[in-house]
Amino acid sequence: MAGYAPPMAMHRVLLPDCSPAPGDRIEVLGTEGHHAARVKRLEVGAAVEVLNGSGGRALGQVASVLKSGKGAWGLTLDIREVQSEPPIRPRLTVLASAPKGPRLEEMIDQLSQAGVASWSPLRTARTIVEPGSGKLSRAERIAGESAKQCGRSWLMSIGAPVDYSDALRLPVPVVADASGAPFAPDGSEAVTLLIGPEGGWTETELAQAIDAGARISRFGAHTMRVETAAVVAAGIVLDGASRLISR
Repeated sequence: MAGYAPPMAMHRVLLPDCSPAPGDRIEVLGTEGHHAARVKRLEVGAAVEVLNGSGGRALGQVASVLKSGKGAWGLTLDIREVQSEPPIRPRLTVLASAPKGPRLEEMIDQLSQAGVASWSPLRTARTIVEPGSGKLSRAERIAGESAKQCGRSWLMSIGAPVDYSDALRLPVPVVADASGAPFAPDGSEAVTLLIGPEGGWTETELAQAIDAGARISRFGAHTMRVETAAVVAAGIVLDGASRLISR
């Protein structure tokens, strides 16, 4: 099957571990079902796209709206079409020091839209904010909401904090810094992008990066906030890779 191209306005639900086949009837309950039935007010016959966060995408049609418990609602969907998509290449891991306040949530949302595979907080000499379990759980929810908004079939994962020295040992580390040459893709299947804190890298950290064989790359002409730098650099890395593939 060549796949389908759902309209941008179609409602989407995220159901991890759900891999239906054409002709299946599935239930959408819990938060996803209640939101679709009572907030979006979907009616019988409405089209719904089901994402499972692991490459699966299914096109369904509302067969019924049902009450699933005290004050809770849901849907049943008849599955019409399905497809499976490979993850975006290169697999881009972003390790960025967490910005303060709501800027972290904005960064997670935008990294997900850009196509980043995973994000983890980076611990550096000048890191100020280290998100706890509550903020990381919130980041996971935002990544899920972003996946539905932008229609990505692979969910961006949220990892535990990573020390700078350990980050330099991950696949193809690229350290974002104005002292480097403009980034140029090299065809790597996986890239680890390191974004420093608001105070920048220390001289010792830049020396460690060079000693570890990491690339130091520039991603713009101006000094950017952490969340801006992370999204801009991620977009440049992924766009550069797509240009190599299209040649």
